[in-house]
Amino acid sequence: MKVAIYARYSSNNQREESITAQLRAAKAYCYNKGYSIINEYCDETFSGTNDHRPAFQKLIKDAKSCMFSAVIFHKIDRNARNEYDYYYNKAQLQKYGVHYEYVTQNIDSSPEGQMMETVMVGMAAYYSRNLAKEALKGQRENAYKARHNGGTPPLGYDVGPDLKYIVNEKEAPIVRLIFKLRAAGFGYNHILTELNQNGYRTKRGIHFGKNSLYDILRNKKYIGIYTFGRVSGGKLHTRNNHMNDSSDMIEIPNGMPAIISQEIWNKVQTRMLTDKHATAKFKAKIPYYLTGKVFCAKCGSRMTGGTFISTKGTKYSYYRCCNNNKTMNGCKGIRIKKEWLETATLNYINIQLLNPKLIPLLTTEVQKRINIISSGDNREKKLLEQQRNEITGKINNLLDLAEDGQTGDIIRERILANKTRLNNIDMQINKFKSSDNFVPTKKQIINLVRSFIEKGKKVSQLREIIDTFLESIIVSKKIL
Repeated sequence: MKVAIYARYSSNNQREESITAQLRAAKAYCYNKGYSIINEYCDETFSGTNDHRPAFQKLIKDAKSCMFSAVIFHKIDRNARNEYDYYYNKAQLQKYGVHYEYVTQNIDSSPEGQMMETVMVGMAAYYSRNLAKEALKGQRENAYKARHNGGTPPLGYDVGPDLKYIVNEKEAPIVRLIFKLRAAGFGYNHILTELNQNGYRTKRGIHFGKNSLYDILRNKKYIGIYTFGRVSGGKLHTRNNHMNDSSDMIEIPNGMPAIISQEIWNKVQTRMLTDKHATAKFKAKIPYYLTGKVFCAKCGSRMTGGTFISTKGTKYSYYRCCNNNKTMNGCKGIRIKKEWLETATLNYINIQLLNPKLIPLLTTEVQKRINIISSGDNREKKLLEQQRNEITGKINNLLDLAEDGQTGDIIRERILANKTRLNNIDMQINKFKSSDNFVPTKKQIINLVRSFIEKGKKVSQLREIIDTFLESIIVSKKIL
């Protein structure tokens, strides 16, 4: 089987050796499995809390070209520390016929294995959020003092020695022009033309775009209101979803110098709201919860969502074989109603997998598998500690020789090499001391299983459930 290896480390606290160790373990895993490694993808100093990682995106792109059938990760946390990204990208790769495998975490496609995967994904996300929570405490303290919290300041502002915002007199006129033109009723295209003709650029020195204009026109800092934690929603909302303010948002009136007047601000906000309602003619998107999971029993092709309008004008939603209206292996295409298939799938999951009577069985099996992984980590830690003691002994012996006057180049080189090995082992041992290796209790696993039972009552939450429990759904004419 052709596979790809992915490795990642997130910060300067982790080093390049972290990726080297991941690759070494993944290569050994592939050798033992008889896999053929097509490519290696490595992201250095990129967080796993989102998928904005160059090598990871290249991996997704190459998967679409059918370059490999599986991706090998060292552990789940090297894949992602965000549940949404994890399952979204997993679904994307499944559409291309690619699955995940983990070197240190044996996760199979059984209900228990998939439940364990969910637990491990949640654990990785918990660790990341807990770390971010601690960092957020300091940022909020800065925010209450209306101080800059890092990153690039908005166009029109600089940061003073006391971390307070000050007006950048060269950039402020650009901001005033943008608000003036928008308040007068000019659209984004006209404003962009005006800015480009005058040679104006963003804070980063690039041309303005519609998104950057929208960000400026919705930023309350320009009327002197310091804001922190402004937008909520993450990837479940669009980039410019500034209307959804976070409940934890901090606003401090007069917390910074204003660049535009309240009057101009009010005109612009009214104009934007009016224009939004005037152009809001969006077609409702129909969610196909089983996308990537449904296959035709006749030809094996994937089935995709679509709509059909009858001669009477009635619209029907369905899943259909990708070979519809074609001929392959005698298949002329299968079409099945969306509502029927999704409801039948949900009923099957509720009866066969999420039956409350099965909670003890699922819980026991999941806990057993997690304990196996945890015990494996403990064994690895003991081996590392044993190696550490052996190397420390070698260094002490070499130092004894040095004290006896034998200070040749060979001894110095051996001491340096052993110290390097010792540092690498210390880094690996510290990995096991982090909360990343937190093992959930039986009660926590039971609560997780129960949460899936509650989700199983709603078709709208079918996507998350099938990603966890179902590998594929085969549709045959016999069930139609």
